[in-house]
Amino acid sequence: MYCSQCGKEISENARYCPICGARQEMGVVSAEEALTRRSADKKKGKQEAHRYGRRIGNFLVSVIALLILFTGEKEIPDTTVYTLQQMDAVRFTVQNQREMAICDEKGTVYTIDIPRKLMYSGDHGQMAYIDQDGELYYMEDMTPVFIDDAVSIAEWSFYGDTIVYVRDGENGKNELCIYERKTQSSDRTTVTGCREFAISPDGKTVACVEPDGTLLLWHSGSQTSIISRNVSEIFALSDEGKMILYRKDGDRLYQYADTEESEAASISGNVSCVLNVSQTELLYSEEGGVWYYSADLEDPVRLSGVKGDLLTTCYIVDTAYQQKHGLILEKKTLKDMAFAVRDRSNSSYKIYRLDSKGENADTVLNYADQFHISKNGKSLLYLSGQKLYHMKNVKDSQNKICLSETMNVSQFVTDPRHEKIWFSTSDQELYAVKKEECISLSRDLSQICGFCANGILFQEGHDLYFADGEEKLLLKENVDHVSIQENNYAIIDTDGELYYLKDLDESINLMSSR
Repeated sequence: MYCSQCGKEISENARYCPICGARQEMGVVSAEEALTRRSADKKKGKQEAHRYGRRIGNFLVSVIALLILFTGEKEIPDTTVYTLQQMDAVRFTVQNQREMAICDEKGTVYTIDIPRKLMYSGDHGQMAYIDQDGELYYMEDMTPVFIDDAVSIAEWSFYGDTIVYVRDGENGKNELCIYERKTQSSDRTTVTGCREFAISPDGKTVACVEPDGTLLLWHSGSQTSIISRNVSEIFALSDEGKMILYRKDGDRLYQYADTEESEAASISGNVSCVLNVSQTELLYSEEGGVWYYSADLEDPVRLSGVKGDLLTTCYIVDTAYQQKHGLILEKKTLKDMAFAVRDRSNSSYKIYRLDSKGENADTVLNYADQFHISKNGKSLLYLSGQKLYHMKNVKDSQNKICLSETMNVSQFVTDPRHEKIWFSTSDQELYAVKKEECISLSRDLSQICGFCANGILFQEGHDLYFADGEEKLLLKENVDHVSIQENNYAIIDTDGELYYLKDLDESINLMSSR
C-alpha cells in the first residue's frame, strides 16, 4: 500500500502515513472485483446468514416494518413514515394506507388488504393474519390459505403447528378453536367469551380466561374444565396443562399443578418476564427487583443484589415467541443464562448470570451503554465510557479486552457469534475489528445501517456501502434511508422509490413490482 499524499510505501492497514502524517482512505473497489474475490465464500455466507436469520426472535419483541404513504395515483411523497409492526424471517411487509405487500427473499410480491392483525410462530417461519372482515388466513409460501371467518383473536403456537383462535358463535356464545396446519382440521369448544388465552408450546392445550374471570383449561379433543376463578391474566402454560401460572385476586401469583392450586407469591404492577420453552421456569421483574420461579419451587426466589427492570428485548438471536408479558425462549432451562436489566436511574444496563440452582445471580457487568450477548450466551460485547470491550467467557472468566484502544466509540455492530465486529467513533469514523486489530473502513461515516448478508451496510452521505472485511463496496447512490429487517432484508428508500436489496448485485423496485 502507498500513501495517497506522498506516495511512500506504508503498512496496508495504516491509519496515518508515518512519513508525511496524511490520513489514508480505504480504497473503494468495483462491484465486479469485490464479487469475484468473494465468490468462494458467498454461498457459504448466505447460508449461514439465512440460518441465523430464521432463528432471530422479535419478539418476542416488536421489530420495524416500513409504512409507505402514497396516493391512489401511486405518487410517492418525499417523506417516509415508520411504524412499529411485527414481521417474520421468511418475508417482510410493506403497507400503504389501503393494502399491504408481502415480499419474500426471491422478490416475489403478494398484495392483501391491510390486515387487522399479523401473527407469527416462535421460529418466525409461519405467518398468519386476520383481515378486516374477520377472516383468518395463514401463508403457505406466498399463498394465503383460508381457515375460518368471524374470527376476533388468534395466535400461533410456539412451534407453528397450530393456530388457536376465537370466533363468534351463535346465541351470544364464542367458539375456541385449535387449527392443525398439517391436517388443515379444526377442533372447537364453546365458551361464554374469551378475555385472553395462552397456548401450550405443542399447541394442544389452551388456557382461557372468560369475562367473569373464570379460568378454563381445554385439551384438544376433550371437554373444558374449570381451574380457578377471579383470574385476571395468564403468565405461562406448559404442555398438557401440567402447570399454569396466573394472577388472580388483584396482586397474587398462583400455580396450578397436579390438579392443585397454590399461591406462589405476591405480584403487583406490570410484569415483564422470560420463560423457558416448556414454560416451567420464569424470570420476571417486580417492584424494581428480579425474581426466579420454577415448577419445583414452592415460592419464587428474589435474586439478591439484582435491581432494575428485566430486559426482554435482548434475546433476539434466540427462537422466541412474543406473548403479552414477555418472551418464551427455546431454552430447556433458564439456569446459567445471562440476562440484562435496565437501571432506572441512568438508563444504563447491568448484566447478570443466573446460577445453576436458580438461587442467585452473579454480576457479570455493572454498567453498559450498549451491549450484545452472543448466540451461545458465552461472549459479551459492551460499550462503557465510550470504550468497546469484549468479554469472551462470561461464565468461567470475566476478563475483558478493550477493542477500541484510544478511540471514543459511539456505536458497535456484530454478528450473532461475535466473530465479526464493527464500531463507529465520535468523529464519524468506521472500523472493523480483525484479531483485536482495528482496521479503518470509512473516514466520512454518516450512519451504520446494521448487520446484513454476513457483513455491514453503512452510509457515507447518501451513498450506501457494504463491507464484510477490509474493503468496502459501493451499492447504491442517492439513498435516503435504509431499514434492515430480519433475515438480511434490506429496504432502501431512494429518490421516492422503494427497493428491496435482494443481493449485493441486485435490487428490486417494490413499487413497480406491485
